[in-house]
Amino acid sequence: WSLGVWQPAHVSVGTDRHMATIKDGVEHDTKWCNLQNLKKLLTDGLITQTEYSMRRNQLIDELTGTSLTTLAASQYKRRRGSSASDMVQNLPAIIPKPPPDFTDFPAEKSIKYVYDLKTREWTSKEVNLKLDTVPFSRGSLRVVYHMEMEEPGEIEVAGEAKNRYVAKISMNPSDNKNKKVYFRDVETQTIAKYYAEKFNQYHPPKKVDFIKACVLELIQREGNPIVGVEKFIPGPYRKHNSNFGYVSDEERNTPQAFSHFSWEASDHTLLVCDIQGVGDLYTDPQIHHISGEGFGKGNLGMAGISKFLQKHRCNAICRYLKLPQLNAKVSDIGTIPTTRLMALNNIQIVTMVQQAGAQLHSQTAVLPVLKRQVVVDNSKEETRCNRCTVI
Repeated sequence: WSLGVWQPAHVSVGTDRHMATIKDGVEHDTKWCNLQNLKKLLTDGLITQTEYSMRRNQLIDELTGTSLTTLAASQYKRRRGSSASDMVQNLPAIIPKPPPDFTDFPAEKSIKYVYDLKTREWTSKEVNLKLDTVPFSRGSLRVVYHMEMEEPGEIEVAGEAKNRYVAKISMNPSDNKNKKVYFRDVETQTIAKYYAEKFNQYHPPKKVDFIKACVLELIQREGNPIVGVEKFIPGPYRKHNSNFGYVSDEERNTPQAFSHFSWEASDHTLLVCDIQGVGDLYTDPQIHHISGEGFGKGNLGMAGISKFLQKHRCNAICRYLKLPQLNAKVSDIGTIPTTRLMALNNIQIVTMVQQAGAQLHSQTAVLPVLKRQVVVDNSKEETRCNRCTVI
């Protein structure tokens, strides 16, 4: 998952200060915090017992200076393969923190790639950015860094910090060799955003949206690493459901109804799930397609779709949208529309995205040509069992 070595044109004042190692005391406190967070991930069903044991032993090793993971790591490697083992053993220390003061950080050039759903084409341009040296968060698949990026003509949006972004990089080494995974993730999020726009047209009590994402190629770093990028949104981050049936204890009406809506609006061809973010501004969704192809490794096809349909409990918003009732709640709680039912007879089937979706799981889909990596591997994505791709 390494971001590579940055190769500046000159050395900027203050670089050494920001590249310095985090003090031992801070690392110690953070590791104890990570142990608690790890236990919650296991309790919530987001990681397996094996993954929990491996990461727990690694954290204890770091705290105590012992070597509990040596034997377990070799066993884990035999069971799941070297890339999964490497991913577990090489995780960076996560330091939860707000965006830093980037004043003294060195600026570097990068190529920004943006996807247009209507034309189904990628465009690129050069931008300047400043990237933090320590990740502040991680998910089940990626680590996340604070970043500042200069966007000429950027329009300020309420609730967003101007020029402040997050950069996400996969923890799976194979994803950083076959870099198309980053582009597929952005295409997936763009389609999810389109479904959110359609959902909002029916005037639900709360509108939803997905952050606009892009891909950056860090051309001044060794190997030209690729990162996924989106705006930094301050506020408490919540995960509402997963790609394999998990539902948050809060079980908020809006995100659960949106996932159900996507299944019905797509005429039972795809499901937008793994809903998470700040408020109802979401990011990092997963799309399950009935073909089981495309949309990244987290696409579990009908297995993931069936799991959602089994676990979903229709709420007042599902009823308002006149969606087929699935395991309806006993009583109306949470966000409730002002009227019981919408005026329209039913929701309309989304058609424009169907062709884009077909392109996403086509083996001949066109990806942008990178500055140094002239050929992007378009071979079939590696297959994994459901347990390895639950996010």
